[in-house]
Amino acid sequence: MTLRRGLLWCGVAGSALFILIFLINDVVKPDYDPVRDAVSEAGIGSGGWLQIVNFIVSGLLITASSVAISQAVTRWTGVLVGLVGAGLALAGIFVSDPVPTDDATWHGMIHNVVGSISSAALIAACFVAARWQATALWRWYSIVVGVAMPLTFVVATGATETLGIWQRLTNVIGWTWLIVLALRAMRASATSERGHGRRVDVTSVPDGAAPRS
Repeated sequence: MTLRRGLLWCGVAGSALFILIFLINDVVKPDYDPVRDAVSEAGIGSGGWLQIVNFIVSGLLITASSVAISQAVTRWTGVLVGLVGAGLALAGIFVSDPVPTDDATWHGMIHNVVGSISSAALIAACFVAARWQATALWRWYSIVVGVAMPLTFVVATGATETLGIWQRLTNVIGWTWLIVLALRAMRASATSERGHGRRVDVTSVPDGAAPRS
């Protein structure tokens, strides 16, 4: 249980770190316009190492959390979150091209592919996890996030001058949902642990003795 909780905290930390670092980049990176430029473009040129490290570290933390999510939530939710994290880490290794570009590089194309897989996996995870211990609030929250992410992404691709704003909105919506998922899984695990602690092991009770709670 302690290991599972630690891995779930990795998911919280990875998602929160990704948002924090790209917001820092928005302020400190020279010749970078967060209104127009995509988050991935912060990995290009001077100071790009910060966003590259952000992709890799955040991705690895989220990937680690997928092990615990497979146990605490559902197997397929864990698999999808693992794809989210792996895609994010690979997006850091293969640096993005400028957006838009007429001269695509091999690493920029790989970046786009793994980034798309990561985003698609996160959208799918929203719908899969919506059925897990579903309350009305959790179910609708997950569905709304699953619908909002592709919608804001489509708007971003068509809004050249404000692409950065729409892409950041997509990221914040998705990573915030991952944080809530991990925290909810922690609460469910803690509840399950308390329930196991209250169970009576009737096989260990001597004949005629009252079971202990």
